[in-house]
Amino acid sequence: MATVELKGVGKRYGALKVIDDIDLNLEDGSLTVFVGPSGCGKSTLLRMIAGLEPITTGDILIDGQRINDATPTERGVAMVFQNYALYPHMTVRNNIGFPLRMAGMKSADISQRVEQAANRLHITPLLERKPAALSGGQRQRVAIGRAIVRDPNVFLFDEPLS
Repeated sequence: MATVELKGVGKRYGALKVIDDIDLNLEDGSLTVFVGPSGCGKSTLLRMIAGLEPITTGDILIDGQRINDATPTERGVAMVFQNYALYPHMTVRNNIGFPLRMAGMKSADISQRVEQAANRLHITPLLERKPAALSGGQRQRVAIGRAIVRDPNVFLFDEPLS
């Protein structure tokens, strides 16, 4: 894992201030939960850390490196969304391995990582099923598996239990 540091990070949409200059230091290996009412900026904050939403002010650092201008793929961050975003035409195995295939990893290495993630999440018996044949909780574990196989520096979960 990695440290994440926010220095005066803010977000505005025109005159509307959505995130107000946050200073935050998240230690390596820590678990941090953002709690608040709907619309208070929790998802926006996570999306800014992941690089899916540009920041208006401040700096984001991962392991001491400023990543403001880094693309999402360059940040070493995996984000699991509330809606799972699984590919309905792919099996669980292929859904979990998809980001590794896109990264050009060898098939044998992909298979090994997928098996390890499936074991860890207790979904090995589901590997040949498609998302439509899974419960909501099983779909969620597949989405988490897709994040785990990437071996990211930082995991972000946006309402994973909703």
